[in-house]
Amino acid sequence: MLVFFSMIFLSLKINSLWLVQNFFFFFFFFFFLKNPMFKFFLKKNFFFGKKMFSYFFFILGIWIFFFLYIPSLNMKKIYLYIFNILKFMFVLNFFFVFFSNNYIFFYIFYEINLVPIIILIYGWGYPYERFKAGFYLFMYMIFFSLPFFFCLLLINNNIFIFMYYYDYSNNLNYYYYIFMLMIFLVKMPLFMFHIWLPKAHVEAPISGSMILAGIMLKLGGFGIYHILMLIFKINLKFNFLIISLSLFGMLILSLVCFFQSDLKILIAYSSVVHMSLVIIGFLTLNNWGFCGSLILMVGHGLCSSGLFCLSNICYLRFKSRSIFLNKGLINIYSFLSLWWFLLCSSNMSFPPSFNLFGELMLLMSLMIWLDYFYMIYFLLMILMFLYSLYLYLYTQYGKIFNNLNYLIYIYLSEYLLLFLHWMPLNMIFLIMELFY
Repeated sequence: MLVFFSMIFLSLKINSLWLVQNFFFFFFFFFFLKNPMFKFFLKKNFFFGKKMFSYFFFILGIWIFFFLYIPSLNMKKIYLYIFNILKFMFVLNFFFVFFSNNYIFFYIFYEINLVPIIILIYGWGYPYERFKAGFYLFMYMIFFSLPFFFCLLLINNNIFIFMYYYDYSNNLNYYYYIFMLMIFLVKMPLFMFHIWLPKAHVEAPISGSMILAGIMLKLGGFGIYHILMLIFKINLKFNFLIISLSLFGMLILSLVCFFQSDLKILIAYSSVVHMSLVIIGFLTLNNWGFCGSLILMVGHGLCSSGLFCLSNICYLRFKSRSIFLNKGLINIYSFLSLWWFLLCSSNMSFPPSFNLFGELMLLMSLMIWLDYFYMIYFLLMILMFLYSLYLYLYTQYGKIFNNLNYLIYIYLSEYLLLFLHWMPLNMIFLIMELFY
């Protein structure tokens, strides 16, 4: 942690950007390869410890923060921007959220993470409705987080021994179940509580969209996993309602994707569809569902973040995210069209994408839980394929919009950014045994 304090001070210098970025790259590989140098960091104690979900979300966060600086080189007040990102990284990853064994510690730092992302939206977001988007995000999170906190206080008087591994099911009822689960379902988000997500994505800068898609939504899944262990007996009675609502929401939002004209909103609704699938996997309460949800969250974090980067690259050239103006790109940027194809195919779970393995495992999980739901699932997979195909075809073909901005060439760093999203997304299947 002392190293990250020093990084925060280094960020106050404009020329320290390359040093901070290289440190993330260095730290990722040391952690991923389990270097003995970091064994002290993984040592389990009463309040902190490493779990499977913690490990994979941690390395996903490190990887995304590593290339988060590449699309942000032209940001105004870059030193304040780096300082804010490092605050987010310090609070989010190291011990305090993913490595916490205590519900109160997890709740406190779970809520503190709202502050940096709202600062990103207000400080560097698009000037149209950024205050409205930040207000939506803040109110949705706070409104559902306070009942969760009061439930924690009512369940256990000694909050400092309120651990993940204790069984509190006998003291809970249906109201506890709703209040303790909704804070994470809204973060995912669940259908009918998803309004904040498209607004936040549209108004946030590219780094904010990458953090939201790659890391923030995964906090909801991480919380659901531990809350389900806390209220296991009640889940068996009421999960059918949430699973039915998620399936219905996936169907509606998949159809909504076909009527969107903004690239970012389309990708944001696609994220809601995939996260609804993750909710279903968790609530089936079997190993196939837990493992499939973990795989899909990791794959979605890379794929959705890459699609937002592609939409930002097009926005910088055409000064618009309208799908009607970003047409005929294959005639202008033929190599960029290849990356559109690769990431859209990963979004539709085309092999060897990591999303494919997650969706197949979630299909098995849903068939084990209730066998006739697989027909609805097949329909949803077809719709997910079609709106990803719609996104690719509508942007790459058609009449070119007469705008001289497309003469601006694409930088090598932007191609590197897309490669760093796509490479682990399609090569991680070589180490699939880690997930089993």
